[in-house]
Amino acid sequence: MPVAKRVRTLRESKGLSLRALAEACSVSPSTLSQIEQGDTSPSVATLEKLAHGLRIPMAAFFADGDEQQAVEVLNLADCPTFTLRGNAELVPLAAQRHNSSFEPVIVRLEPDGMLAEQPFLVAMESEFVWVRSGSAVLHYDGEEITVREAQAVYYDPRRNHNWRNPHDVPCELLLVRQR
Repeated sequence: MPVAKRVRTLRESKGLSLRALAEACSVSPSTLSQIEQGDTSPSVATLEKLAHGLRIPMAAFFADGDEQQAVEVLNLADCPTFTLRGNAELVPLAAQRHNSSFEPVIVRLEPDGMLAEQPFLVAMESEFVWVRSGSAVLHYDGEEITVREAQAVYYDPRRNHNWRNPHDVPCELLLVRQR
């Protein structure tokens, strides 16, 4: 199911009007309407706001609807990949785990790629990022922090932040967010 249709389905399943969700997420009703109609692709920051307003993990926008299992073995190759603006891809690793207390996501940044078009914040209390390959720069509250392969960083995502790959080779991050 496309993200646009899933946003509308999730909103309606929560019994929210378009205007009520827009207000809860600090997103304009016209922007939300354009997203639901598929006229515009939401940014990472907007998806974060919508997920918070719906009280779901961001990965739920990409879930395929299968039931959760008590134990799940995931193959990265089988997980859906979503291309974002800014030369970035997201791979939700546990899209089916709506009741999980954490949300793991692979973030792939091409050279000169950015996770979001501009710094953003999320309502969750903590975020952990491990650099699986390459290196990336965390823009955090006006500061730039380089994180290299096999290094990790833990931070409060309620402050403005963004990830960027200023290098000539792709990088891959494992982002784990507390819900």
